[in-house]
Amino acid sequence: TLLALVACLGPRAAASLRLVFQGFPLILQSIMGCAQSGAVHADLVRVVPRTNSDASAQDCAPESAALSLEQLGIEVPDVPGDIGLCGNLDPQVIRQVARRYKAWIHMNAADSPYFYHTELQQEDVVVEQCPFPGPPSMPSDAQAEALIDALDKLPRPLMLQCTSGMRAGAALLLWLAKHRGYSAQSAHQLATDADLKFYNRCVNCGPMREWLLQRLPQQSAAMVTAPQDGLILKQLFDTESSTFTYLLGCASSREAVLIDPVLEQKDRDLTTIDEMGLELCYVINTHAHA
Repeated sequence: TLLALVACLGPRAAASLRLVFQGFPLILQSIMGCAQSGAVHADLVRVVPRTNSDASAQDCAPESAALSLEQLGIEVPDVPGDIGLCGNLDPQVIRQVARRYKAWIHMNAADSPYFYHTELQQEDVVVEQCPFPGPPSMPSDAQAEALIDALDKLPRPLMLQCTSGMRAGAALLLWLAKHRGYSAQSAHQLATDADLKFYNRCVNCGPMREWLLQRLPQQSAAMVTAPQDGLILKQLFDTESSTFTYLLGCASSREAVLIDPVLEQKDRDLTTIDEMGLELCYVINTHAHA
């Protein structure tokens, strides 16, 4: 019947009808969302203006728009994958985004008009306020440690919120670097590969980037770790080819393996092996290097 109807219509009317059917899945999604008590789609958030007169009717309003987290300015880096980064959000967005998260860290002052503590708690979100200032004043050691502790103990998924989402990105990178023992060069590589906005696409974030990298050891002073299982691990870096080389050794046998060496750094690597009292047994290339 529909095909016969379209055939009887002119080209312009038929095109309009096709647009209606193309929009039908979105309309159906809105209806189903309302039927499921406002459940939020895994990738979309419905932003609905609320009024005091009829908030429940607004939830099913046909003019509601489906916006992705990216469209709302929310960044979810692949590493670690369960922490979101956002700036100031409107109350109706907070209510709907909060349904995706178990914990929320607010990095601005407690008197910020964008600190929706009550709204978040109404969605059963664990809320913690950890001041983490940005330029010109920078976080103190105590403030940085408090935020790292909060990231350690709070459940996932978790949201980090500041004014624009940039300091949130810096806090995430600091936490990752501290827990993984990254040097400044390793943190730089991670931020570049993950395309963190504060690191790669923010013209005003230079002071924050410098502050963060200064808190991490330089590659030349990278720590040598000796876990209880007897593993010795040292990371080396070649600036010309941007290659990371890894030296793994056994604390008891003193035997070692060198992974992904750079030919031009042969003398450096052999000197390091001798200084650590290791005997090089194997050299492994995981893929082609300079």
